[in-house]
Amino acid sequence: MDKETVARGPGVFDELLSYSNIVFRICLGFAANPHVAEELYQEVYLKAWSDIGSLRNKDSAKPWLLKIARNTSLNHLRKKRSDGRLYSEGAFPLVERNTPEAVVLRKERNQILKDAVRRLPKKYRVVFVLREYGQLSYEEIAGTLGVKTGTVMSRLNRARRAITDRLKEKGYGTQDTGK
Repeated sequence: MDKETVARGPGVFDELLSYSNIVFRICLGFAANPHVAEELYQEVYLKAWSDIGSLRNKDSAKPWLLKIARNTSLNHLRKKRSDGRLYSEGAFPLVERNTPEAVVLRKERNQILKDAVRRLPKKYRVVFVLREYGQLSYEEIAGTLGVKTGTVMSRLNRARRAITDRLKEKGYGTQDTGK
């Protein structure tokens, strides 16, 4: 079966659409802003639609789509960095709950967490976002990135450790949940 037949086969794009929640969470993990994530999500599906002819095997549809999501998000971050705009003030509105002090502390901790994720080396950040935001299994991440499962586990462990160290450095120990 040639790639055009696979791409035009029954339900291929429907299958890609079935992964929309994962795609959005991955975009959100990189963008850290729901509005930007929605734009990235739409861009991912536009790219998938226009390049569906390159899909060689229906069984590889999910990793193929997730690679598009990862690359689209990373390209967005590169452009944003070159513009000098990484996170804008007020981009993360909080829902009022608990006391005003708790809201301020939660906002501060969330900003430190987002900063810690942003500071991760690219290979760790990608694995972290795919796992924690995309909720992909180690095997799915390995397939998406073209690396071994052990590599995924190692990178994820290092990413989590770096984030935890950053939080502790800023005074947020593991016992502080802020709930």
